[in-house]
Order: sequence, then structure tokens, then C-alpha cells
Amino acid sequence: MEVPFTVFRVMKKGKSIRRLAMDSYFIEFVSIEPRKAVLIKDPDRERFLNSAQNPLPVLLRENPEDLLKDTFESLEQATGEVLKKRVSHIRRWNILRMIGIPTGHSRHIDIDERLAETERENSLGLALLKGILGVKGSSDLEDIRVVTEGTVYMRLWLEGGTVMKDSGKDQVYTNLLKKDPRFRTAFYSALLRNTFGIK
Repeated sequence: MEVPFTVFRVMKKGKSIRRLAMDSYFIEFVSIEPRKAVLIKDPDRERFLNSAQNPLPVLLRENPEDLLKDTFESLEQATGEVLKKRVSHIRRWNILRMIGIPTGHSRHIDIDERLAETERENSLGLALLKGILGVKGSSDLEDIRVVTEGTVYMRLWLEGGTVMKDSGKDQVYTNLLKKDPRFRTAFYSALLRNTFGIK
């Protein structure tokens, strides 16, 4: 299948600081916001096609600037909230444990592991967006403009559970296929439609 990518240029105070491409189909099918950041690729390091015979449609709802800035601000806030929640949970659990009140050890471990996983994903997404936008925090966003340049395409297919592209294995899409149920459904649906020529 041929996946559309919107090419954009990040501008800071009128100067171009980087040129990237954003998946404009599957970005609407990830389960959580931080995973949007991993669907942005460097066109100088990837093999993109300038045209496609039967591409997936462009589903990107927001313009790239709004999407990047909104996601950045959302993740910046969420990262702090999850960390506070995790520290608060551990503190309460330790106090109850110290005074001898049984609270279910494995249940608390499960809660902490879920919160830790959310914190890791949020932190990774935020770190990627900081690099993409060239900012340290949301206060720097007003100096940033994102200019779209057009659409390119990447060929993706499946080989034994691994997502492949023209240059080899795509680790990002393979990981999303394993861990994100919403993405997985969209990916297999697009693959089936493409295989059987369904529009």
C-alpha cells in the first residue's frame, strides 16, 4: 500500500530549521497522542515516492502546525500530571504498607506499571516533538511556523508480522502493529482494501 505523507518545513523566526514528512493516513488511527510523534520521518533518510498509483487517502484533519503545537502542549501537561499521579500513588501505598494495612501488593504494582508506561510514552512523544520543533517548552511555540510543501508516498507491506518498506524493515510501524490495537485494525483494513482493490 502507498501511504501519503505531508511534507512540511519548520520555520523559526522566518528561518527554516528542518524539513520533515508526517504520515497523513495512519496518524488518525493511533490510540494515544504521543504515538503521533513517531509517525514523522526525515525525507532525507527515507525512500519516498513523488507519486502513487493507488494511494491511501489523506485523512489528516488538522493542518500540521496546529497538530504539532496542540500535541506538544497536551503532552507537556499530561507528562506532569501522570508523574504527580504516580508519585501520589506510591506515597499512599507506602504509608498504608508501613502501618500494616494490607492493600494488595500485585494490584499496586500493576497500577504503577501502567502509570510508568504512560509516563514513558508521554515523555518520548514530548522529547521527539521538542526535537522536531526545536523548542524547550510551550512558551517557545509562538516563534515557530510550520509550512506545508506537498505530499509524498511510502510503500508499506507486511512480511510475517513485520512491516516492510522499500529500504527494509520499518521498526516504528512494526511496533505500532504489535502494541496499538486501533492502529492494528486500521493497518489490516487498509492492507485488505489495497490487496483486493476495494476503494
